[in-house]
Amino acid sequence: MTEYYSRKKFVNKFGKAALASIFLSNCINKIHNTNIVFILSDDLSKYDVSCYGNSAVKTPNIDRIAKEGLKFHRAYTPTAMCAPARASLYTGLYPHRNGVHMNHGSTKSSVLSLPIYLNELGYRVGLSGKKHIYPLDVYPFEYMSDDKDSIDDFIGKNDTPFCLIFASNEPHGPHNKGNYSPKDVSVPPYQIDTQETRELLANYYADIDIHDKEVGVILDLLDKHNLTSNTIVFFASDNGFELFAKWTCYEAGLNVPFLVRWPNKINPGTKTNAMISFADFVPTLIDIAGGQVPGYLDGKSFKSVLLNEKLTHHKYIYGTHTNRGIWSGETYPIRSIRNKRYKYIQNLYSEGKFTCIPTNGWDYNEENASEVFKSWKKKALTDDFAAKRVIHLQKRPPEELYDLEKDPYELNNIINKKGVSDIVVELKSELQSWMEQQGDFGLESELQVEKKLPKKADY
Repeated sequence: MTEYYSRKKFVNKFGKAALASIFLSNCINKIHNTNIVFILSDDLSKYDVSCYGNSAVKTPNIDRIAKEGLKFHRAYTPTAMCAPARASLYTGLYPHRNGVHMNHGSTKSSVLSLPIYLNELGYRVGLSGKKHIYPLDVYPFEYMSDDKDSIDDFIGKNDTPFCLIFASNEPHGPHNKGNYSPKDVSVPPYQIDTQETRELLANYYADIDIHDKEVGVILDLLDKHNLTSNTIVFFASDNGFELFAKWTCYEAGLNVPFLVRWPNKINPGTKTNAMISFADFVPTLIDIAGGQVPGYLDGKSFKSVLLNEKLTHHKYIYGTHTNRGIWSGETYPIRSIRNKRYKYIQNLYSEGKFTCIPTNGWDYNEENASEVFKSWKKKALTDDFAAKRVIHLQKRPPEELYDLEKDPYELNNIINKKGVSDIVVELKSELQSWMEQQGDFGLESELQVEKKLPKKADY
């Protein structure tokens, strides 16, 4: 397996010339001078952004990016949890290669990260807001708070090109009570419609409002400094919201909103079905900055998709999840792969029971489950759909297959249907090859994960 190095270790072993040779380009003196802003939401589902079709929630500033740029319909995080998503986004490596396949895991000290790559290409690289990455010396960002003045100072320097990651804490819970009425929310088809579900969604929408205003502040600051025309703006979420999304390999968790505005490069109001991964972000930024993308990265640049030079990107998209390392999480490893039409899922310990904070509270006690999950279980006593969903949430078969064209919410497992055996063989074989390439040994790798949790106050 390829060995990775932090900048200091790399330079000590190979010298500065070797590091510079990674970027076989015109580099700093002839750099493109394109500024970069990446706005990252926390637990925002694609289904809860109005430009993706949810008319019940208002997101005018997020929608502005879509209207002025490109909307991805098939952008993916490799894991539907905070830390693994961020580690992949900032390293260009999938979770088992960068070391963060558990939610509160530690990135391998030998891994190179986004600020190292872009610093070498002449960029100032800052991170405002939520970190959820560890150890910080692997990620030598210029760290700042998420207040307007700090961001204003960072982007207003105008001395060198900059890359700003604005990692919001919104709309992650606990949720604020706002002006949305429970009767007006849009309950996604994969969840169970109860009054408690609607109340949670209404309060979650209130936090989406807060986040949308944050997005507006960032866009206004770019306008203020006359930087809009030469700044590429990305918008995405780390994973989907709540049950059957976060902590799973279902589309609602892995398939995230992803928008890109690049004036004079991307035509306004465009969209694409090209499949991209968070692991592609680092290679894409290196490419945009004029550098040579290192061959050892898992991702690949989708710059050509942005410029409408290509309509496709990946043939397959991979997903991975471990419940170890989350509050109230029992052993429940999941792996997935999708192609253009079908999603195949392996539940590597299907005899186990899926648990998380909503199902078991903070202390592995079912009596302390969320009011939403309690309402689901109550409805399951008299409603067939609710009964099936409650069972499926916690006890799943070893394999699942979904026709995403006919069943986008993954409600009908067709793994045993006639005529799909060839599809299963193809996807299963590709998934196994990918896991081997990643050094992922399935349940064996799962059980090697130390169940280390942060303090509840830091969650």
